[in-house]
Amino acid sequence: MLKRIVLIFTVIALISIVAFTLAANKREIDAKKQVVDRSHFTVGVKTVPAEKEEISGNVSLPANLEANKDAKITAFTQGRIESFRVEPGTRVAKGQVVGHIDTKLRELSLKTTQLTIDKLEQDVQRYKELYEGKAVTEVNYLDMKYNYENSRLQAEQIEKQIEDGKIVSPISGIVTGKNVEPGEFANPGAVLATVVDISRLKAVVMVDEQVVYQLENGQKAEIKTDLFPGKTFNGTISYISPEADNNHNYRVEVTIPNPQDAELKAGAFVMVDFQLSHDTDVLMIPKIALIEGVKNPAVYVVEEGIAHYRKIVLGRENGERIEAVSGLNQGEEVIISGQINLADGSPVEIIK
Repeated sequence: MLKRIVLIFTVIALISIVAFTLAANKREIDAKKQVVDRSHFTVGVKTVPAEKEEISGNVSLPANLEANKDAKITAFTQGRIESFRVEPGTRVAKGQVVGHIDTKLRELSLKTTQLTIDKLEQDVQRYKELYEGKAVTEVNYLDMKYNYENSRLQAEQIEKQIEDGKIVSPISGIVTGKNVEPGEFANPGAVLATVVDISRLKAVVMVDEQVVYQLENGQKAEIKTDLFPGKTFNGTISYISPEADNNHNYRVEVTIPNPQDAELKAGAFVMVDFQLSHDTDVLMIPKIALIEGVKNPAVYVVEEGIAHYRKIVLGRENGERIEAVSGLNQGEEVIISGQINLADGSPVEIIK
């Protein structure tokens, strides 16, 4: 019994020691986690003055060229492909018949229906005369007339089916893919070939919100590519997306004329130059001065040895420097080093 009591007290003592040790460790860890109030510590920083610089109004952005249009040549009716006169690289015009689906059975059906129509037309005329002479009833006459009109509608349906046997290109362009050959069977809606229109190309540019508000439809742009050094292609803004993506960029399309002997091809990488304004003096600061980057632009400004948090509005970029449209005045000292240790109102010492 005595041994059992001693064992119980020993276990209790060990648990107490472990609990005490854990509590002490937690206090030590919590103490290390406490944020040190640096508001009264003088922090060494480096600064540069916000200065005006002359920059070009041109903005050059990367883009990919896309075809003006692309479309599928499809079958409108089912049947065996009798002819299909295109190959990759073939130029086609909008509405051009490039092949046929076998419609011989429908043509025979149309001839049979046309014979029926001719006979019914004569019967209708005869029944009309008999009806006027009261030799047949009105019902007999109307039934004959109904059969005649119904046969005419059947003929129109068959004619439409024969017309649908034509394989037609929906747009003008160049055939880039062919999926079937004559003799194969096609179902309605089957894609037989693809056509791309590159008579005009679209340079698709993703433009940030600082630039997009300075663009408008119809505005001219210049397109350059390393594929043709020293050559410039002229384009016109044809579309500006009303909605930004997750990175606050807007899709802008620049249309470029591309004649038949065109040098440019869809898929090429190009640079698009937008002329926003004339060369001008603007207030510029280094990008490294931005506390949280361009998405939430703000800087620290030193005034009488104190760091002040300042929200600003950004404009154009020029290398490692960026325009401060508003929020700063010329000559103000902007902190470019040591921001991580600062809070609004921190005392600072400028290190030369």
